[in-house]
Amino acid sequence: MRDAKVKGSVINVSSINGLLIGSRVPGATAYDASKTAVHALTQTMALDVGGYNIRVNAIAPGLFKSEMTASLVSKPWLSGVVEKIVPLRTYGMSMTDPTITMLVQYLLQDSSDYISGNVFIVDGGTTLPGVPIFSSL
Repeated sequence: MRDAKVKGSVINVSSINGLLIGSRVPGATAYDASKTAVHALTQTMALDVGGYNIRVNAIAPGLFKSEMTASLVSKPWLSGVVEKIVPLRTYGMSMTDPTITMLVQYLLQDSSDYISGNVFIVDGGTTLPGVPIFSSL
């Protein structure tokens, strides 16, 4: 985009595990560190390429049904925990859920041309209480 002198939008996908608030899980050192790095990368890229009219943002999903979370979302106790700790009382249905896809579409459009360097949290409010997500397990 920069070399072609074309404005554009970069969207990085990370996780709420990259946030510095109550979302840490034991045994996930590499995963958490990589997602935290995506957030830093998003912000530094936004600074570096903003002058070329290129916007850079990240989306940090919470728990969504996926191949990676299949064993967790199949646990019978999960719905009880989600109802206790997630303000919207649910988790995302899939990464192709309109919650994610509509946000991606918005960030790609010119109507978001003043938005850059942000991490958009899509987690049903999980990170709002500031309580570790798995404290109830």
